[in-house]
Amino acid sequence: MKKYVSCIILIVACIACATIFYVNAKTTDTPETPSESEVPSQSEAPSESEETQKKLDLSQNGTLYSEYFCPSRLRVEWNAISYEGDGTLYINAELYLDSPNGISQACNGSFTVNGKKTDFSVKPSSEQSTLLQAISCEIKDYSDATAIEISGIIGLEFVCEGGATLNSLSISSKICPTSSNSESKLISLEHISQYPSLPSGDEITSLAMVLRYLKYNVNECDLCDLYLDKGPVGFTDISKANAGNPRDTYNSYGCLAPVIINSATKFISANGGSHKAYDLTGYNPQELYRQVSLGNPVIVWLCDDFGNTPSISRIWIVDGKTVFLKSNMACMVLVGYDNTKGTVTLANPAGNTFTLDMEMFEQGYADMGSYAVIVK
Repeated sequence: MKKYVSCIILIVACIACATIFYVNAKTTDTPETPSESEVPSQSEAPSESEETQKKLDLSQNGTLYSEYFCPSRLRVEWNAISYEGDGTLYINAELYLDSPNGISQACNGSFTVNGKKTDFSVKPSSEQSTLLQAISCEIKDYSDATAIEISGIIGLEFVCEGGATLNSLSISSKICPTSSNSESKLISLEHISQYPSLPSGDEITSLAMVLRYLKYNVNECDLCDLYLDKGPVGFTDISKANAGNPRDTYNSYGCLAPVIINSATKFISANGGSHKAYDLTGYNPQELYRQVSLGNPVIVWLCDDFGNTPSISRIWIVDGKTVFLKSNMACMVLVGYDNTKGTVTLANPAGNTFTLDMEMFEQGYADMGSYAVIVK
């Protein structure tokens, strides 16, 4: 009897051990199953069919450059997309410093896109291209007329061509992403030469071309003599007046967009016109093409040594401000573009109307500071 009892106890013990071993094995080898609350709901994980139904309404990208003063430049790479029926524009932008000598010391800066500002710090680096900051944002109820402001600054000492020192580099631009431009457009505009009367008057002659296109009875010499603000060479901020007289061959250094806007405003008012001059300074090239597509020729400032960077010929200090004069600055009228061929058409008062590679145009426009004016 004892013998049978012992056998029964041994069998029960074996069964218990086997059960414990099986449970432990299951616990060790089987991964933990997430609770129901951890499983994404259907609304959080869009189905493939929902993603397929989204159609792009707009998809555009571009590059912005700071004005050329020295080999180091700020660069912004941006892209914008929107979907049909969404009404929201999604912007991604990245700010870079392109510097042949890298970054010599730790420094700070900031990057702003559509009012969203982010500060950053940068460590010394030997890299020739450094990503400083990136920003993504959304713009509700976007339309083609909405200008998105993008700006950046980095506080670092830079030595300019000509010996001047900058304590920072900055970029300030505006973009108007659009999908409505036609593939090409060419405005028929009467060409006016600045020679022989206005050998240094490409800015005021460009304005004369635009005003004549708008059916004003205008003479470029009268426009220069009566409506262009002028100041002495070496003591004039070219954003406030023309440095010298455009009638002079050598002792005149031109002016920038605000001066031409002022000349246009005074002329139109004196002649009973209803048009208005608009400052498009800082706008991305795509906005200039959009204006041309709408029939508005654009006065632009370019580095006319196409394919090369500008040369600084003079550095003046006017009222405590450093004024840079660039020997290859030229003012022309943008009258056409062709996205298929990758070209633009320019009416040059110092020459003829000609076609130029679009990339060269955009680089020359950025190098000179992205100055532009329309009258409409």
